[in-house]
Amino acid sequence: MLTLKLSPQSATELSAHVVPEFQSFTLLVNSETVDIALDDRARLEFQCPVIESEPLCLEVSVVFRFEVLELKNWLVVAVLPSQQALIHYLRYLCRHHTSEYGKLFRQLVNDFCHSNQR
Repeated sequence: MLTLKLSPQSATELSAHVVPEFQSFTLLVNSETVDIALDDRARLEFQCPVIESEPLCLEVSVVFRFEVLELKNWLVVAVLPSQQALIHYLRYLCRHHTSEYGKLFRQLVNDFCHSNQR
């Protein structure tokens, strides 16, 4: 099983990785590999030193990946519903930063679109 890593430095940065456009709790993660397909399962090692000293291990499923080569390493992963307690915990951490939701996802799309207009 592939292991992905997400290490935000704050709750604000974690909120920027949340992708609200999807129904389940989803996070945008940069992968080291492009050898993963939609619906593949992976393990997400989540560590935020400000929030939790020990890393959390989440079981996730890939729900979206970019087709363009420049963004191929970015994946949107959904935390599996069987980990409802961890989902509530992550939402709780982000509760004051919901304005940041989707920021990183939109920034990647906008940067790619603007770079291809030149």
